[in-house]
Amino acid sequence: MKPLDTVSVLIPSKAEYVSIVRLTASGIANRMGFDIDEIEDIKVSISEAINRMIDKGISSDSIRIDFHLYGDFIRIDFRLSGSSTRDIFESEEDGFAFEIIRALMDEVNLDTDDHVLLSMTKKLERAV
Repeated sequence: MKPLDTVSVLIPSKAEYVSIVRLTASGIANRMGFDIDEIEDIKVSISEAINRMIDKGISSDSIRIDFHLYGDFIRIDFRLSGSSTRDIFESEEDGFAFEIIRALMDEVNLDTDDHVLLSMTKKLERAV
């Protein structure tokens, strides 16, 4: 299935740029119709993922985050070349961060393809 739109953000691998990605995610999710709690879940998950990448020093240069917008869900891919997810979720603290992401997002995949280190999906729950 092809996304309706894709928004990509490339940030330096520094903690001070995480807020830019969170703000971007918030704007995109709001536009799609996610409620405030779902938006917060997305933002927390993004922070956990990026902070693990930065803390582990996996990317010495930059981190690319792709927001793929579909009609009823958003998929967020974190792209790095030459990295393994085992590197960012290897310790007990890292495992806790991964469990937070899994609890807040509807789907989480590690080491997918095309240098995607982590992919997470949040479904849009529409009120009936």
